[in-house]
Amino acid sequence: MEFYFYSPTKIYFGQGVRKKAGKAAVSIGKKCLIVRTPFKDRGREKYFEEITASLKENDIQYAIFDQVKPNPTTDMVNSGIGVARKEKVDFIIGYGGGSSLDTAKAIALFTKNEALSWEECFQRFSDPFANNAEAAEMLPVIAITTTSGTGSQVTQAAVITDSESNDKMTIFHPDLIPEIGLIDPELMLTVPKRATAITGFDALSHAMESYLNPRASNLTKSLSLQAIEMIVDALPELLNDLQNMELRKKLAYADTVAGICLSNAGAEAPHPIGEIINGYYPDLAHGETLAFVYPTYFDYVSGIAPDKMSELLIIFKNYVPKNSERFGEKAAGTLINFLKAIELDASLYTLEMPESIAEAIRKKLVFNLPLTNAENLQKIFNESLQQKN
Repeated sequence: MEFYFYSPTKIYFGQGVRKKAGKAAVSIGKKCLIVRTPFKDRGREKYFEEITASLKENDIQYAIFDQVKPNPTTDMVNSGIGVARKEKVDFIIGYGGGSSLDTAKAIALFTKNEALSWEECFQRFSDPFANNAEAAEMLPVIAITTTSGTGSQVTQAAVITDSESNDKMTIFHPDLIPEIGLIDPELMLTVPKRATAITGFDALSHAMESYLNPRASNLTKSLSLQAIEMIVDALPELLNDLQNMELRKKLAYADTVAGICLSNAGAEAPHPIGEIINGYYPDLAHGETLAFVYPTYFDYVSGIAPDKMSELLIIFKNYVPKNSERFGEKAAGTLINFLKAIELDASLYTLEMPESIAEAIRKKLVFNLPLTNAENLQKIFNESLQQKN
């Protein structure tokens, strides 16, 4: 048996751990930049004020960059870099969902590397498993996640849209893994129903793709299955009881475990296809674009990894259609039924995508993944375009 596993984040998990932010940060630095969205509501601001109070209590100064929007762009990150350099901060805190955490990571990378261009960054740091630890320095990052979905608090990735090309790109570097992750399920209580479904499905996707990926080890496979089972059981129930703390804890835990698996085993076809679609439809949430292609992907992967798909269908037992002639049809139908249960069953067909955009997307699906080659990536995309659910 031989495998690689790396997960260096110091994790503080549990209701109320947000109040430990200052104490956790003492060993890292004296002044930080807090990266967040401009969106504010009464509940979330109460929690945020507790975090800043904890920093003050521990004599940690902070500045705030609150210009993060969904699907962050290079221009947005550049603005944050300017604030970080002006304020002479020595670490970064990302507060929010995946967009805030990814922006925080990118700011941490570029603040220490003034000569690094975006073009060079996207070229050099495109491999999630490259041995490039010495290739760049970074400011330390503390991730305080407010959603259960992205896993960014424990991954080596930051997804940023190139403002010039509108391509959604992923930067990979081992030092992008946050030094500390504060996962407080109480912060997720403010997340509305649809966002809970979208981020929950994103976390489920991380677990399923890392499980199906041939890079998966026995360790990551067992953790992935744990996360998948927990999300499949808890997410539909949580959508009918958004203030249920026990269910929020399960989703927060599963999201973190799935992120660890993703960082070690890697994503599969739905993620790059979904991210490319997002480049042309930036107003769509990442979890939505994943849902567009997953039924077709389940059909495809059932033919090349039938044993693993059979294991997944056992977990999804309450959603397996009764009348399906083919195994792949059963797998796709199962995923469609689950998406309906979490009210995330809109299909790519409903976008009425112009052929010019569809062709542009196909031209970008020219790479190979461990389980899916370029030809099959395009096939999954094309069949998803016709899928009406």
